[in-house]
Amino acid sequence: MGRVKLQIKKIENTTNRQVTFSKRRNGLIKKAYELSVLCDVDVALLMFSPSGRVSIFSGNSSIEEIMARYVNLPEHERGRIYEGDPSEITTFCEADYREQVLEENLKQIRHVLQDQYTSPVAQTSQVLC
Repeated sequence: MGRVKLQIKKIENTTNRQVTFSKRRNGLIKKAYELSVLCDVDVALLMFSPSGRVSIFSGNSSIEEIMARYVNLPEHERGRIYEGDPSEITTFCEADYREQVLEENLKQIRHVLQDQYTSPVAQTSQVLC
């Protein structure tokens, strides 16, 4: 018997939602583990269930070490969110959220570029478009 394609939307039945969360959480942790081993990358996974229970996974390094590395990144290097396929946007709320993320990323990029163009060295070597 083949799998049924699940429409991606909130599961209204509480029991079904919890069962789906548990199964998918385990699958996600397995994929994170495989990625960390196969590619020798640091992976930190932090999830909170609807009831508030925390699930944590970290590969080669502790989650605290990985989070510290993230926090210590310059602000313009943080917050890059993978948005997926635009054709998967199904609600105006989701479209508005993605628009806000893109606008924030553009602001950060403009800020970085402005800093580069206003430095004394940059003014002599770069041309604005």
